[in-house]
Amino acid sequence: MLVLKRKNLVIGLLVVLLIITGYLNFVYNQDSAPAVSPEKDVAAEKKDGISGKITISDLEDQGKASDSKKLADQSQKDENADEKKGKTTDAADGKSTDKESQEASASASTTFFRDYRFQREQDRNEEIGHINSIVKNPNSDPEMVKEAQAQLLDITSNKESELAIENLIRAKGFSDVAVILHHDNANVIVDKSELVPEEVAMILDIVKRESGKEAENIKIIPRVGTKD
Repeated sequence: MLVLKRKNLVIGLLVVLLIITGYLNFVYNQDSAPAVSPEKDVAAEKKDGISGKITISDLEDQGKASDSKKLADQSQKDENADEKKGKTTDAADGKSTDKESQEASASASTTFFRDYRFQREQDRNEEIGHINSIVKNPNSDPEMVKEAQAQLLDITSNKESELAIENLIRAKGFSDVAVILHHDNANVIVDKSELVPEEVAMILDIVKRESGKEAENIKIIPRVGTKD
């Protein structure tokens, strides 16, 4: 009987301890759990949607918008850079074209005057050869020989005068000039598209002084197609 009573007493104590332990757990959980109000949750949700509370979705949208703006800005910068580069390239191309045109014109002028002098020399050599054939021919009339010899002297004098006139005109600032003196006439070709009256008068004075030709027999010709 005593043993049975002890068992019952132990069981009763265990039951009491279980009840106390359960009660303490319940109280502890109640104190640690935050109070939740459905009305407050709804209000918070409304606040998130209306007052502009930042959410993950909002951050993603802002990130996309920012990326789009960066891409648009970069695209605009690229377009501006391309446009500026295009203008620079156009300007460079324009300058390059002008330079090439000037160089081509200068080359054409140089070729023209070089060829003109060469042809002048060729014609003069043929004339000298014809005159020499008269002078050296034993059957030539003495008067004819005398006249031929005078022509040889005249040609030599003209060659010297031509060289002097060309050098004097170039010294006045003209890039090039070609002169041919023949009998009483003088032709002067100047490397310039147009001549002002002062330039014409200056050239005329040089030719008259160095060749002894009359003004009415002197022809001054600007070279057509020359770029000043």
